[in-house]
Amino acid sequence: MYSLPININKMKAILIISIIVLTYSGTAFSYPESQMQDCVSSALSNPATKSISKIAISSYCDCALKSIIDDNKDVRESGYECAQKNFN
Repeated sequence: MYSLPININKMKAILIISIIVLTYSGTAFSYPESQMQDCVSSALSNPATKSISKIAISSYCDCALKSIIDDNKDVRESGYECAQKNFN
């Protein structure tokens, strides 16, 4: 005979475990945290950005790093686009 109820229970358990793992997964960054820290500290030390908040600079760095690493865009192009999004 078939042991169908056991297989269904195993499938339910696998499904539940998968949902739990996916729900509680942390945020994944495509770039190392050290690159984000370097970007932010570099921008904060630049006299041209003294009036810009650290939150805006962090958003800019996140945007630029994602664009450069994830989308394989040019550094200058990425910096310009992200500056327009975050500093205007």
